[in-house]
Amino acid sequence: MSTDTTRGDNSPVRSAGRSITGLLEGYWLKIWTAIFIVFLYIPIVFIVVFSFEKGEFSTLPWSGFTLHWYRVLLDTSVAIDAIYNSLLVAVVVTTLATVMGTLGAIALVRHDFRLKRVYRSLVIAPMTIPGLILGIALLMLFNFFSIDLSLYTIMLGQLVFIVPFVLITVTARLRGFDRALEEAARDLGATRWSTYRHVTLPILAPGIISGALFAFTLSFDDFLIAFFTGGPNNTLPVYIYSNVIRTTTPVVNAISAVALFVSMILIILSQYLQR
Repeated sequence: MSTDTTRGDNSPVRSAGRSITGLLEGYWLKIWTAIFIVFLYIPIVFIVVFSFEKGEFSTLPWSGFTLHWYRVLLDTSVAIDAIYNSLLVAVVVTTLATVMGTLGAIALVRHDFRLKRVYRSLVIAPMTIPGLILGIALLMLFNFFSIDLSLYTIMLGQLVFIVPFVLITVTARLRGFDRALEEAARDLGATRWSTYRHVTLPILAPGIISGALFAFTLSFDDFLIAFFTGGPNNTLPVYIYSNVIRTTTPVVNAISAVALFVSMILIILSQYLQR
């Protein structure tokens, strides 16, 4: 009986099962990561590939390569206006959010005051509020005060949830800041302004620039706030949505590819500066 049991344990089927189990135990994280990355990026790859599709329908098999849809995009004034609106809003929001977020981070890290924790919680709270709820709330607020919806209301709405992201990014940089460097500069005769300009700002610059790029990406890609607070003014995400619900021509793919390219470049720059 013992001989038969031993042979059964050493059978090819059991050996193969143990090999597969050992393979999964040793590489399950890599396998899961590969599956996740493929699932995440396949839709993005399809958008970019079909933006060069020669035919009018985004279907397989691919009928040929063309830049026609990008030329159509450049000839579409409404699309160009949407891109311009998105860039304008993103630049203004990025500038204001960077200044406000940096000052808020300095206040949190460098100063002690009453209700400091409450201040921090209130500033960061918009990050946790769903965009849909925030967009509806802002729309009701603007309607209550009879404020006409425009690009300015989009900017105000985006500042509510973008400033906290900048604040957290700069705060992380400030917490690792060695204040002995500032003290050394002051001991050597530097004024307060010279210390800020030659010591503090250069050290904080990577965090500030990274937060600014992050803010630009969030603003440029924002849909919910712009949808509820933009009124007749379309930003690029809203324009893409309004076209997708009606048709799926490769022009939409071309617009999405352009927006994707801009966002990816900014994200890569942000990650590089954070390191």
